[in-house]
Amino acid sequence: MSPDKRKHRGPAPKDHLLFSPEQVIILKKAAADYCWLLDRNYSAKAALKLVGDKFKLQERQRQAIDRCCQPLSLAEPIKQKEIKKPTSLKHQTIVIDGFNLLIILEAALSRAPLFRGRDSLIRDISGLHGSYRKITETPQAIELVADFFIIYQPEQVFWVFDKPVSNSGRLAKLVAEIGQKTGINWSTSLEDQTDSKIAHAHGIVISSDSQILLHCKKWFNLSAYIIEEKIPDKWMIDIWK
Repeated sequence: MSPDKRKHRGPAPKDHLLFSPEQVIILKKAAADYCWLLDRNYSAKAALKLVGDKFKLQERQRQAIDRCCQPLSLAEPIKQKEIKKPTSLKHQTIVIDGFNLLIILEAALSRAPLFRGRDSLIRDISGLHGSYRKITETPQAIELVADFFIIYQPEQVFWVFDKPVSNSGRLAKLVAEIGQKTGINWSTSLEDQTDSKIAHAHGIVISSDSQILLHCKKWFNLSAYIIEEKIPDKWMIDIWK
C-alpha cells in the first residue's frame, strides 16, 4: 500500500456519483435490508455481501452501510448510555478516543461524505490503515474540540492515541501543544490496546466505536455536536432515516 500523501481527508473522486441523491435512495433500501438481517443474527460479513450483491453496491457504498447499520441488540444499549446535554460534562473526567474523533472532524471539514448511523452516531469512510498523516484541517479539528471544552469546563480531558499507529506521537504532541494554549486541564497518552483502555476508563467517553461504547459506562456524542453546530459546510447523508 502506498503512503498516504493527501493534504485533505475529502471525498474520493467518484463519491459524487456513489452518493448522489439517486444512489442514496438505493442505499436506504439496502440499509433497511442489512439491518433486518443483522437483527436476525446473520453474520455481518455474509449479510453485507448478500445485500451488496442484491443492490449492486460498490465497495465504498458497502462500507457506508456497514458503518451506518448495527443490530438493535447493539444500538439500543449504546443509546441508553448516551449523555445528551453538554452541560453535563462540567467538572467531569473526559476520555477521548483520539484518532476516532479527529479523523471524523477532519473528514467533515474536508467535505468528505458523512453518514448518520442507526445508533445516532456520525461516521465517515476514511479509514486509518495503520498510519496517520496530519492534513491541512488537523489543527482546526483540534481547536474545535478545545473551543468546546473551554465552554463546558470538564475537570480534566485525557486524549488516548494508538501507540502502534505511525505518527501517533507527533499528533499527540500537537494536541498537547494546542491544549496548553487554552488553559484546559488536558493531556495525551500513547497506549497499546486502546479500545479496551478507553472502554474501561473512569470517565465520560468520546468515541464513535460501537464496541467501546457498548462497554463504557457513559459517553457523549462530541463529533456529532461539533459537526452539527460548528461545521456548516458539511456533506451529511442520512442513509438510515
